[in-house]
Amino acid sequence: MSKSGTHKVKGELSLRKRREIARAVLEGLHEFQYCWSERAEVYAALDSVLESNEASLVMLCGLPGVGITSILDAFARKYSKQVFLVRPRIYGGQINLVGQVLHSIFPLSEFRKYKRVPDSLVQFRQGARKIIVLDDLDIISNQNNMHEVIFDQIAKLRRHPGVFTIIMSTRNKKLLRDFIAIKHIPTVLIPVVGFMPATTARLVIRDFFEWCNRQYGTNVKLLGMAEYGTFKADSPIDQIIFECEALYCSKLLKVPWTSFVTVSELRHAIECRAFS
Repeated sequence: MSKSGTHKVKGELSLRKRREIARAVLEGLHEFQYCWSERAEVYAALDSVLESNEASLVMLCGLPGVGITSILDAFARKYSKQVFLVRPRIYGGQINLVGQVLHSIFPLSEFRKYKRVPDSLVQFRQGARKIIVLDDLDIISNQNNMHEVIFDQIAKLRRHPGVFTIIMSTRNKKLLRDFIAIKHIPTVLIPVVGFMPATTARLVIRDFFEWCNRQYGTNVKLLGMAEYGTFKADSPIDQIIFECEALYCSKLLKVPWTSFVTVSELRHAIECRAFS
């Protein structure tokens, strides 16, 4: 196939439909997970946490870009009846982890007539869900005087042994070290290694295309793109997925990828076409 060639998607999907698929892919809604041996070990460790009846604090730790957020998303989807995911945010310069967790368990739309959630309902929901996942605490910990607030509120969430297990993620070694030192809480550490060998990146991209073709009913081929998908050094999985999304969408939307020097430039052009 020539460099300028494109491959038509199965069933001659309309431009509107192809743009809709591209938006979902670019927003990360494809749910693709590449599972190699180190990643399988992380999932197995999380499964064992869920199967345990003991309340505990679990920390996933790793460098930026290793895919911790994607792991926790997949874990929450897999065990949606037992796990709820909270990505804490700061409001008005303050953080209220307890309130945000309760809001996730009890959406206000369900209990508008109550000023607080009745104890009986708390017990009912506790029986159904026992894993609290707090992702991306690094953003909060970088704010002034937030360390102690985070520690105190996580300690409050752990006051009911046997009911809640808390899984939190951090890419911040200081946050992890200070938490353990200050609270003296037994903590299970799950290291996440998300750097892929350069020789493996092409396999990830191939599997990504196959996944999206099944997911969206397309037939997009990874042909004539030898310049892309070649990494000179080991790379974090998030960087590879970023490239996967751009390559797939460039074929889907028939964006002439040979006009761009970098993947970032290509992706920008794709986003303009998909979201305009």
